Amino acid sequence: MKKQLLLSLCLMCIGFSACTTTPEQEKTPPVAEPIPSPVPVEAPPREPIPPNNGPNDDSEGGLGVVVIVPPDIEPSTSPIDINAAFKALSGWATTDLRPALTSFQRSCVKIKEMDLSAELFSGNSDYGRVSDWYSSCVLADVYSSGDIEMARTFFESEFLPVILSNDDQAGMITGYYQPEINVSKIKTDIYSEPILSSPSNLDVLTWPRSSISESSATPIAYGEPIDVFFMQIQGSGVLVFNDGQKLRAAYANNNGYSYTSIGRVLVERGELLKNKASKQDIENWMVSAGSVKSRALMNENKRYIFFQEEQILEGEGPKGAMRVPLTDMASIAVDPSHYPYGVPFWLETKIPSGKGDYKGQNTSLLTISQDTGKAIRGAFRADLYFGSGFTAGDKAGVMKHPASWTVLLPFHLALQLASIS
Repeated sequence: MKKQLLLSLCLMCIGFSACTTTPEQEKTPPVAEPIPSPVPVEAPPREPIPPNNGPNDDSEGGLGVVVIVPPDIEPSTSPIDINAAFKALSGWATTDLRPALTSFQRSCVKIKEMDLSAELFSGNSDYGRVSDWYSSCVLADVYSSGDIEMARTFFESEFLPVILSNDDQAGMITGYYQPEINVSKIKTDIYSEPILSSPSNLDVLTWPRSSISESSATPIAYGEPIDVFFMQIQGSGVLVFNDGQKLRAAYANNNGYSYTSIGRVLVERGELLKNKASKQDIENWMVSAGSVKSRALMNENKRYIFFQEEQILEGEGPKGAMRVPLTDMASIAVDPSHYPYGVPFWLETKIPSGKGDYKGQNTSLLTISQDTGKAIRGAFRADLYFGSGFTAGDKAGVMKHPASWTVLLPFHLALQLASIS
């Protein structure tokens, strides 16, 4: 992909391109599952997936970038006005960057453990070596993530906005979250579905969902069947016991089967309409259909997730594929065959205000790539982590919007790209 300088403050519609998608007022609620997200994915911690060299791998060995500089500035002879570069990002001046700094600091724990001479991302040398990011990681710890101005100062002093130039392809951002479900330490008529730990018998890891029961592995707790099923799709959850105790059920293992959307199954059968297949719609169908038919429907998804117990620390989400805690509204899942983990991405998109808000509100936010998911494929696909609980779930469930996507690279690395453009 050809690199070139952008001698204008105007952002292009790139990456997740809002220019090529249907106007929001014409949208209908997405076919979703289990949140009403267009294609459900297993959320934190997602399973790392191998590089995808199939049809979705449309990279050409380079970022294909446009470095944002002020008008009429020649980088080779004149200094770049950093303030002007960030002003080119719509909403930058008013966006709270504290969550992004917290998220970046968490990523840096892993980055600082890496070999300094290694490439940050083997799939694309434009992201530089670990050493190109190391000093930013060290400096990040000096800045307080609780101070809004310090957070802004950090990113503006360490990074430069770089636009991904694949503006001929549209993309999409969906949302995921960590559900909270009521559970019991013992099996009851209501809480009858086991939440299983990883089995000691490795043969179990080859069985379909229909063959797995509470005798297949040690139960952590018991929940309502529908809640446990949807928690498995999200990949983790908070278990709330009747004595008020809370534990995280963190992803531990899976049985190796591909995911099948039961919402899509119901649509194909004519049981639900395409624009009426949200998590709530699926739950309503299950209640009406009864336990036998509901169990048969869930077994259509042969994939099964096993969990492990984790203590819940204040302010920390579950761990994503990077193995660091996710941060509400500041962590995204990406395709690891296209992007490395730990990199800041500026998103200009629409964010739902609550349940049923399919249109969303214009929003800008800075996020860090820290996770992946089975449905996250291609250079123009991401999943935004909304947090834990019902409110986060209501918003994540209707998140399906295009967005412009700009990467922030360490200043010297961005200038190197500009110099060879």
